[in-house]
Amino acid sequence: MEKPLFNTFHALNERKKLTIAYFGGSITEGSGASEPSKSSWRAMTTSWFRQSYLNCEITEIQAAIGGTGSDLGAYRCRTDLLGGEPDLVFIEFAVNDNKKDEEWILCSMEGIVRQIWNHNFNADIVFVYTITKEMAKTYEFDCAPRTIELHQKIADYYEIPSVNLGKKLWQYVGTGLSTWEELLPDAVHPSDKGYKIYADEMQRFLSACIAPGQIERSLEYSVTSRALDKGRLVDAWELYQEPWEKDISSLARRYPHMLVCGTPGAELEYKFKGRSIGLYWLIAPDSGDMEWSVDGNKPRRQSSWDKHALNFTRAGYCILDPHLETGEHVLKIKVLQEKQPQSEGNWIRIGAVLVD
Repeated sequence: MEKPLFNTFHALNERKKLTIAYFGGSITEGSGASEPSKSSWRAMTTSWFRQSYLNCEITEIQAAIGGTGSDLGAYRCRTDLLGGEPDLVFIEFAVNDNKKDEEWILCSMEGIVRQIWNHNFNADIVFVYTITKEMAKTYEFDCAPRTIELHQKIADYYEIPSVNLGKKLWQYVGTGLSTWEELLPDAVHPSDKGYKIYADEMQRFLSACIAPGQIERSLEYSVTSRALDKGRLVDAWELYQEPWEKDISSLARRYPHMLVCGTPGAELEYKFKGRSIGLYWLIAPDSGDMEWSVDGNKPRRQSSWDKHALNFTRAGYCILDPHLETGEHVLKIKVLQEKQPQSEGNWIRIGAVLVD
């Protein structure tokens, strides 16, 4: 039997109130579904809870953001996830963590777990594994994709239940019940049929796991020495200085406002305490490039524009330095005159600074 979700069992059967949170990327948002609010695995899972437990008040927190990994998740965990006081958290970042540094993945996933349990030690957590067509090739050699193995290392250490939805999809293709083109039309995001397979497997898993039981939890030791368990978003408005401006426009609906500047040569300085630093910013057709440095070290260039900005504007992020020594630091930013050839401007728009 799977590890019991005993606190979820208690909430559903005794407290009669359960808040479910979904933390992940576009597959958890429901990209590719005809109606993400109805036909994504997330929506169908919430619907299953409501249909199965008619006397329980079920609340859903949708905290997934497309194109983002567990690293941004560790920084926005407090703001986007824990503020809703979830009782059960599904975490799905295996696809978007693909090809990232192994140690960074472990630090990020462990940081999320520790933040959740430092906030509410009774919250149940489930790791959810989805796949791309490319990632699924590893199953042909009887092994899991690298990112799933790394996530599972954290799951095993903290005795967190996990469910491999992606492997079930691979099995459907392997047994001839369907094709990749039918289930993953763009090789990443499921169709309604693909999401139904995901949801059915999740319901099977939950039926086995929601049960009374007991499990020992401890945060005394950790897997990594630099878990992002103090990750946070620092509002960019706190850094305000001219000629930068406070813009009340949202960061693509992911953050309430931004600090913006399109003046080449304009600088920004931020003094902080932490072990890592990054930016949560807007990627748009007129986004520009900047130069940045920490503690007076050699400046480096970073662009807030990419090729996808030609088609749509979205929230993005960059980890500038993940390996700072613990202590006080100074970040300096300068808007550059030089920009990407296809960019329409020099604008740097920052919603928040990522600090651990």
